[in-house]
Amino acid sequence: MEENFDLLAQSRANYYTKGSPIQFVKVELLKGDQSGDIAVCLSFKNISSQPVTGLLVEFKCKDRTGTVVCQDRFEYQGLNAANGQIFGSDDAVYISQAPVGSVEVDLLEAYLADGTALDLTGYVRTRLPAPKKLPEDLAQKLSERTGKEGLQFVPQVLDQGWYCACGAFHPREESGVWCSECGSDRILLQNTLSSMLQAAQTAQQPAADQQPTRMVPPVRPEEPTRAVPPLRNQPDPSYDVPPLHPDEEDDSDMTLADDRGRGRYAASRLGFHEQDAYEDENGYEEEYEEYEEYEDEEMDPRDVIAEKIIRWAPPITAVLCAIVALIGFLLA
Repeated sequence: MEENFDLLAQSRANYYTKGSPIQFVKVELLKGDQSGDIAVCLSFKNISSQPVTGLLVEFKCKDRTGTVVCQDRFEYQGLNAANGQIFGSDDAVYISQAPVGSVEVDLLEAYLADGTALDLTGYVRTRLPAPKKLPEDLAQKLSERTGKEGLQFVPQVLDQGWYCACGAFHPREESGVWCSECGSDRILLQNTLSSMLQAAQTAQQPAADQQPTRMVPPVRPEEPTRAVPPLRNQPDPSYDVPPLHPDEEDDSDMTLADDRGRGRYAASRLGFHEQDAYEDENGYEEEYEEYEEYEDEEMDPRDVIAEKIIRWAPPITAVLCAIVALIGFLLA
């Protein structure tokens, strides 16, 4: 009775053989549904321009502790693998009853359709950086957008080649932008993923950031009110000077005292200027000129002259009147 094998695990190669026309792709572990045995199957890809008819490899299987459990050679025969075609997964190179932890593969010789045998031992294995995995929701959207299944990785270009979203690595020796495993176009994948990321970033921005910002001129602070001297013959409403009464005593320097000198000092403190008018305590308006201020014990010279005129005016007037009368009498 034929036994069926189900896929138990698979892993892609974390290295490639630079310059080789044959590349090791992945290893698969299959489990028999009746015996429970583990079958180790290897996959390769032809990137040469000619079909491959045979391949000789050497493999080494290790358990989970790193101990080598099998090391042997295996020859694939009767192949007809064209350029970009994957082969070898239908043949089990090793059957084990215990799980296999890792597998190493060395390429030895390839046989082409024209009968040429290519020595592959001179090509050096180069380790590859691990592909970057996409978030689960983004990977699902990318698969739906492109109509491809199993797109779980970020498509990216490296110095050695490029990674497809399915995880397949394509060395520079493999010309073309199409993935030989899933059939995706590299440029289309990158553009699709870029547009999806840009749309997701735009959706996360607040709605206010999507609207154009209006330039609103800053509000200028209100300029403080300037004190403007009152118009001539008009009282200044910004100063509240209480009326004074003769019977009341007020020692404030701000009041209009009965002394003209003190009155001018008070008016200057209140903001009046030269030739301005002010009201005295009797309500009359009088004008004044700006004079120099004197100490309290000194007197204005003009006040002295005025006082002398007032003092000597009556007797002088009387004498002049007597002289005029006398002259008139004599002339009569």
